[in-house]
Amino acid sequence: MIDPSDDLAADLFDRPDGRAEADGRHVLAVIGAVDPALLDLVDLSLAGQDAVVIRAGLHFGDDGDDGDDGDEGESGDLVRLVSHSSADGFDDDPVRLDVPMPFTCPTCSLREVLVAVAEDRAAQDPGGTTVILLPAAIELAHLLPNLADDLAGTGVRLAGAAHVLDATAACDELLEHRLLTAFPGDCRCAGAVHLANLGYADLVLALGRDEDPAGADLIEHLRPHDALLLPGLDAPLLETLTGLTHDARASLSRIHPATTSAWGGPDDHGVWTLDLSASLPFHPGRLRALVVDLAGQGLCARGCFWLPSRPGRVCTWEVAGGAVSVGDAGTWAEVPADPSGDVVGVDGGIDGGASGEPRCHLVVTGVGDEDMREQVRRAFARILLRPEEMAQALAWIGVDDGLGDWFGQGSPER
Repeated sequence: MIDPSDDLAADLFDRPDGRAEADGRHVLAVIGAVDPALLDLVDLSLAGQDAVVIRAGLHFGDDGDDGDDGDEGESGDLVRLVSHSSADGFDDDPVRLDVPMPFTCPTCSLREVLVAVAEDRAAQDPGGTTVILLPAAIELAHLLPNLADDLAGTGVRLAGAAHVLDATAACDELLEHRLLTAFPGDCRCAGAVHLANLGYADLVLALGRDEDPAGADLIEHLRPHDALLLPGLDAPLLETLTGLTHDARASLSRIHPATTSAWGGPDDHGVWTLDLSASLPFHPGRLRALVVDLAGQGLCARGCFWLPSRPGRVCTWEVAGGAVSVGDAGTWAEVPADPSGDVVGVDGGIDGGASGEPRCHLVVTGVGDEDMREQVRRAFARILLRPEEMAQALAWIGVDDGLGDWFGQGSPER
């Protein structure tokens, strides 16, 4: 844990702060991005506002980093906190605090350090505000639900979570393969992180919207209806974030493959979204044969499907950054209910049916290329079991469906 009596910690946390929360609780907001340069811009934009801004970073013993100030760095894996932005303005001589990672998991280590930061800040400035700029490419859904649990009942209110991206790079980063190297062994692509964070965040900050209308429209199609959108750094970012309270349950529901929705958006610049849904399962053999047609090229997709060989399992489908991902999200009985009480209907709309009913539901978004859109639509229809095949669907249960390598297992589970 961070000791606020430490001289360096005191320098980091004892800054003039605003009083943003009337009930006396300290306000903690978080902002993430894939591109660290965007976080630099946000850092500058928040200088002089009523908040302490702390930049968090992950540094590993073998990354060759010797510290931003030229001093010899500490060995081992570290969570680095840097504060140089406050109500006094932007300080060119930042204060840095290095905390050894308490766990082998970087995200778990970051969460524990942020809990300590929040509690120390709340003790020193109960009604103040702290903004954490997260390390690049942190997945909000892996960090914030447990962070919210850890802060429950403390003197800290977890305010809004924002994801920042550049519309001029959105099409390339979301639709083409851009490998990330945020930490040793990182093999994720930028598109997958963007897609997950766009769905999870309470607020999306989209820069460069005027320079690339198609990129701006793509962001609109991937932004949930109940997530706020700010068009640039001139917008009231701090005021908007601190006016929100993060609801991890609602955010997780937005990105769960069985409860995600087709949010859609403007189509003036060629961006489109397909909402494909059916109560029939996919045919395992035809899915394998037509996977390339269903994934398409230059597309984003998310959703769920079911198989007659795995009738109780939620099979997941994601296409982002040119890569296809198939997985298992548990049983249909475990699908979280939408906070509104609505669930996705089998015809692609919203109905009041049971969220535990198996279904295929894919949401596919692309830019231009109407032929590709129709290819995906046709592939979805062809892969579905035909009504006459459903009579033999029980024969699939317990047999090898040829997809064990996709799900990391030799034989299907019921």
